[in-house]
Amino acid sequence: MKHSVYLSNKSLLAGVGFLLLIGLAGFLAPWLAPHDPLLINLSNRLAPPSWSYPFGTDHLGRCILSRVLFGSRISALFALFIVVCTFVISLPIGLFTGYVRGRGDHFFMRLIDGTLAIPDIVLTIAIVGVLGPGLIHMTLAIVLVRWAGYVRFIRSLVRNASQTDYILSARMSGNNHVRIMRRYILPKVFPPLLVYGALDTGKVVLLMAGLSFLGLGTQPPAPEWGVMLHDAVAYFQVAPHTIIFPGLAIMLFVSACQLIGEAQNKSQLIAGKRIA
Repeated sequence: MKHSVYLSNKSLLAGVGFLLLIGLAGFLAPWLAPHDPLLINLSNRLAPPSWSYPFGTDHLGRCILSRVLFGSRISALFALFIVVCTFVISLPIGLFTGYVRGRGDHFFMRLIDGTLAIPDIVLTIAIVGVLGPGLIHMTLAIVLVRWAGYVRFIRSLVRNASQTDYILSARMSGNNHVRIMRRYILPKVFPPLLVYGALDTGKVVLLMAGLSFLGLGTQPPAPEWGVMLHDAVAYFQVAPHTIIFPGLAIMLFVSACQLIGEAQNKSQLIAGKRIA
């Protein structure tokens, strides 16, 4: 029944389809790209879309379509990598603080409150400013900033699940705490975490693009969507295609993540009502 709920959700299928399309385009970029994304041709700079250059060229004569295709490898894959790393760090902390509580819970919650008091973009810029610009430093900064929100969310899910009757029954049956968290609590909180992760992946792509746009993330000449936006700002009025196509790529990816997250949430609610 759960599978039929998911398969009948058109928003979920559309979001997954868009993400698969972006992932496939990035994987096949060496074969799909009509030109070298780093090849400079000043004689053909700011050329409008044509058969030879479907998305036109940028201020250095580089093929925008080729750069968008190769850029999906950096933007999409690193966003997914950041979310996975944040999950790996936050999940054991959230399980521990939500289930065991005590002094450890109090310490982590004060640390989380202090982290969440500062806006994500401000704290990320501060960390990257200390570490220096670059893709690796940007990735590390985003993980260091976003782990607190994940821990708070996981902790709230675990606290709610720990108060249910079947967890009390599991304790009375002689199960140890590790077994209860792994076998009974984790499967209960994992579906909402998928929704949270899908929604957050789109936010991470926007954050990465924003940092690269400010010159703090991926550095030129790497074909990354935020870098392309940064390079195109000065030429937007005379060559709007230079900023439109990378902007559309970001919008498509973020929209796909939103569709998946909202559709998963809706499907879980429908499945829960049917079970009830």
